[in-house]
Amino acid sequence: MSVAVMGGSVSVAAERWAYIDVAGAPGDGEEALENALSDQLLDRGFTVTGTPAAEAYEIQGMVRLFPAGRGEETIRIDWTVFGPQGTRLGNVTQTNVIPKGSLNRRWGPAAEAAASAAAQDIMQYIAQ
Repeated sequence: MSVAVMGGSVSVAAERWAYIDVAGAPGDGEEALENALSDQLLDRGFTVTGTPAAEAYEIQGMVRLFPAGRGEETIRIDWTVFGPQGTRLGNVTQTNVIPKGSLNRRWGPAAEAAASAAAQDIMQYIAQ
């Protein structure tokens, strides 16, 4: 996109929008993951919207927990990235073995770590 100015034109980066929706997380995980991933995308120049928008990338997170053994469980987060036209651009899957019940209340640093790692892979699907 170019904007005309006296004496020439100047390039302006197109604004990029994102909408994030997380489901299935125990405790405050849905909100914590949405907020942490929002922060990651804001740091990468996105505007994050609280509702789906036609011009926004949509990132859907689905959290599942599975028994993993004595006193442990496996957490799996599947992130699906959709383009502004609704086309699925790709998936990112994260898995980790954690102490059973450790995410039943507050996610805190766990949400930050998951979002930071996911954002790197998610950005591969989003046009720079």
